[in-house]
Amino acid sequence: MERYLFIAIGVAVIAMIAPKAADMLVVTNGGPASVAVATNEPEPARGPRTLVLSVGENGHYSVDAHINGRPVHSLIDTGASVVALPADVARASGLHPAESDFKVPVNTANGTARAARVSLRELRLGTIRLKNVDALVLPDGALHVPLIGMSALNRLAKVDIRSGTMRLIQ
Repeated sequence: MERYLFIAIGVAVIAMIAPKAADMLVVTNGGPASVAVATNEPEPARGPRTLVLSVGENGHYSVDAHINGRPVHSLIDTGASVVALPADVARASGLHPAESDFKVPVNTANGTARAARVSLRELRLGTIRLKNVDALVLPDGALHVPLIGMSALNRLAKVDIRSGTMRLIQ
């Protein structure tokens, strides 16, 4: 009988210790994928970098991005073939295309315009960091908010949109 009592006590002790030991094992082995929920707080680079966005009241997915280190409120636009920047955001991010560079025809909600090709040194979306991202700078008045288009999104491992949530995984 004593033997069964010792076994029962042993099982109870293991049941109390096992969850804590499992948590320590997960952290020691790198832990789960880093997940940032619409925040720009840096996280340790463990596993895939992930950003989770909720759809806004207007039906759009917005993000506080960093373009060449400068924070700027942007929209995720899967219908845009390239990252598109208003001229004022480009200037504030250290991009100064010459007037002669504005030769790429683009269709915007405000009509047709000519844009300038540039390369972003760095585009950061939460913990996701992309280097040398192709972008277009639109002239003053042609665009009001930066659009994070497919030139950035195509470089991610996964873009998943469902049930009012967008998950970007690098």
